[in-house]
Amino acid sequence: MKINDTIQLCCDFLGEKDLKSLVGTTSGDDVQNAKLDAMLTCLNLAYEEIVTEYLPILFTETVSANSGIINFSALSKPISGIIAVKDEGGKDLAYSQSADHIEVNASQVQITYQIVPEKFEFGDEAKVIFPERLLAYGTAREYLFMQGLSQEALLYEKRFKDALISFVRKKSLLTLPKRQWKN
Repeated sequence: MKINDTIQLCCDFLGEKDLKSLVGTTSGDDVQNAKLDAMLTCLNLAYEEIVTEYLPILFTETVSANSGIINFSALSKPISGIIAVKDEGGKDLAYSQSADHIEVNASQVQITYQIVPEKFEFGDEAKVIFPERLLAYGTAREYLFMQGLSQEALLYEKRFKDALISFVRKKSLLTLPKRQWKN
């Protein structure tokens, strides 16, 4: 998904046709560029909500524990939550967590954790599994709240949440019992 396309879709939702053609450029005036920068900020807020609360991005890496301590700053990605800590054989390990590290009784561990998403810029490509429309709804919601347009924002809040719940809901085959005619 291209970030510029998502913001252009958001412009369509908001009726900002003059901004749509300026997405990804710097040819607008100061007010237009400020609006586009605000939309990009809102897109990042909506994306962060999606991937921290509903569709987490997980990362696994093997790290060495220095005297049983693994500092979060030593991990290769910014962390927002620990999912699992395992030994070299794949067995779950008990650990204790503090604000900036974990303590574990092992020298080498495999840690799976949820990462903090990177911020997008104009022109970036997002590798996501959810539809562009979902992120555009969230962007429009954040933008309208930023502008103090609460009633309009609530409309996009509903669209965003409905689309998000529909996307994350487990889709399973529904089997109905056979119908029978009774006299």
